[in-house]
Amino acid sequence: MKATLKRRGADVGSGFQAAINTSNAAYAQAERAFITRKSIPGKYLMNRGEQRRGLSIPLSGNLPVSQSLTGAQLIALTKEKGGLAQREFVPESKAEPDYGGAVAPNGRAIFYDAKTTQRDRLDLDNLHPHQIYFLECMATTGAISGFLVEFSTHKKAFFLPIQLVRRYCHTTGYKSVPYRFFEHHLVPVQAGKGLLIFDYLTAIEKQEELYGQDYASLIIASK
Repeated sequence: MKATLKRRGADVGSGFQAAINTSNAAYAQAERAFITRKSIPGKYLMNRGEQRRGLSIPLSGNLPVSQSLTGAQLIALTKEKGGLAQREFVPESKAEPDYGGAVAPNGRAIFYDAKTTQRDRLDLDNLHPHQIYFLECMATTGAISGFLVEFSTHKKAFFLPIQLVRRYCHTTGYKSVPYRFFEHHLVPVQAGKGLLIFDYLTAIEKQEELYGQDYASLIIASK
């Protein structure tokens, strides 16, 4: 019987990415890997006729000059004084996945996107073609590339290497990967020590020991 993955501590009830961020911080502290989350590129829309200007903060006269304010306090203050005009942020499509970095001891690159689903399958239609292309290009250079997938209903996570995505589609003809494929062929991510909530690097190492870095020995049955 395989153990289920449980979140602990401050990350109980938080999102999948928050748990990954905590795990990546634990990897960095242990000097096992340095992996960061990519920022989302985008732009703020300006209304027609609006002038480009910085944030105007109408401070009241009774605010001590020596008092420091947080970003949240500044926003609250400018809203109260009527000096903040909210602008719409429009995210741009991005080729790079959510996370990227390098793994010790040889500095091997790693790139992956984080996916969570409540269904018993991962829909491949929801994977962006430009991200798949980017991950495939990175895999050809020897990087670890793929998707870190959480099945929230089963409380389990797996690393799906990019080498298997197109192979699975071409071999089976399906546009989604069922949970049973993950459970039967891939190594489930276990919880590590301390803040290492998702020790996915160990799962990746075990998978590559089984199938090789290119996963060529993993047999995908046709439908």
